[in-house]
Amino acid sequence: MANITIIRTYAMVPDPMTIPECFRICHTEHTVTISDLYPKSIYHYLVIPRLPLTLEPEQMQDLRALLCLPREQARSILVHIREDALASVKLIEAEMMRQYGFTWPCYMGFHAIPTLEHLHLHIVSSDFTGQYYKGKKHVNSFHPRLGFFLSIDEVIRWFDPDIAPTWFAMKAALDKDEYMPLLKQDPLCPHCDEQFRSVPKLQRHIGYMFRLKKEEHRKRQEESRTMLAVLEAAAAAELSAAGGEGSAEGSSEATASGSNAGAEGADAAPQDASNGVAAASTDAESAGVAPVGERVAGIAEESNVQPIEDAGANAGATVEAGQKRKHSETQDDASEVLDVDALDLPDPSPAKRQQLGDTAPSS
Repeated sequence: MANITIIRTYAMVPDPMTIPECFRICHTEHTVTISDLYPKSIYHYLVIPRLPLTLEPEQMQDLRALLCLPREQARSILVHIREDALASVKLIEAEMMRQYGFTWPCYMGFHAIPTLEHLHLHIVSSDFTGQYYKGKKHVNSFHPRLGFFLSIDEVIRWFDPDIAPTWFAMKAALDKDEYMPLLKQDPLCPHCDEQFRSVPKLQRHIGYMFRLKKEEHRKRQEESRTMLAVLEAAAAAELSAAGGEGSAEGSSEATASGSNAGAEGADAAPQDASNGVAAASTDAESAGVAPVGERVAGIAEESNVQPIEDAGANAGATVEAGQKRKHSETQDDASEVLDVDALDLPDPSPAKRQQLGDTAPSS
């Protein structure tokens, strides 16, 4: 009897943190989620609605008792159970990713005729490879389509306005004569609905199906990695090609700009030189120093030397005048040409003759 009411004990605990941590999953103000002590799958949790102060324990004994409450109150309790169950499913999926690298579906539902007192929702992963999944009752009570396992979404739909009151009353009755025969059928595979004569054969089949699921996930991972590698290689090739084109364009632009800069520098050099000379002249004037031309002319006057340009011009004029004079003397004044032998000149002294190298015979 104590095992039948153990769930009610957790529902009435004032502080859920006092529940042993080894199988306490989470809790809210509406529910407490614990691990099932007899798991039928890798992940098997129970979501237990906490007993409100306004209700008696018998009013939350099972789903049939809950549906006898006022419809809005019963529906509100179911909605809170569903919300907290979805949060627990997220925790399960995170654990699946951590341990297995992929996720698979979870089922959330009530047993039409439960064996434990106090309402509780089962969250069970769809692998059904738990160590306590070993009898017809276990197999058929968790089959998602056989009818004994009632999805919480289906139960909440019983409250929709378009459902006739007679239909709701029929469902709320949850007649044992309707549901208990389902547990005695030959077990059906929860994945493919294939029927087996014995549970061990079904277990081997379910284990094979779960291995296929893991192998399928492994192949998808390999395909994803291969596709990612192909995309990364294509992206790297595009970047490399774009970088090569950019380098070629950059080299040509750099060459053109260098040539333009050289031409501009060559054009600017004479101008810079003339600007430098002009600037130097301006600086000299501002410092009180005469320009170069004036200084040269002043030195020439002091030394009685003509400047280079004037001396050259005067020398050219002098040579030209001498040539003209010689020509005119030769042609026009031939009679005035002197005859040196006819002149009566004094003889040089003997010493002078020796100096001049006179070779005339002595008298």
